[in-house]
Amino acid sequence: MPSSLEVRVSECIFCRIVAGTERSWKVYETPHIYAFLDTNPLSEYHTLVVPKRHYINVFDVAPDAWLELMAAVKAVVDRFRERLGVEHVQIVNNSGGAADQQVFHLHIHVIPRGTGGAQHVTWSP
Repeated sequence: MPSSLEVRVSECIFCRIVAGTERSWKVYETPHIYAFLDTNPLSEYHTLVVPKRHYINVFDVAPDAWLELMAAVKAVVDRFRERLGVEHVQIVNNSGGAADQQVFHLHIHVIPRGTGGAQHVTWSP
């Protein structure tokens, strides 16, 4: 697997989104974090929160950058609760191909959930 330094920005869709060369619907932004609506959402307002610097996954990120990413996730869920009345969310990270990571730029899914229907993910031991 390539290191974060070996991945070219032009090859990473999330790096292009952060750079503004690919379109996105911004939800939240800080100097180091960008959050935007997922183009293949599992629910309304499904948001991806990414560091602006390219990290492949949780194994590749510096601890301080991880903490900043988590603070941004918290800001997004607070904003959803305050402005949209969202009371239920799933927060998901897939790190590595066997964990179903499909875009190899660290990202956190913030997925608002309702209380009905077949939208809940469950794990079986």
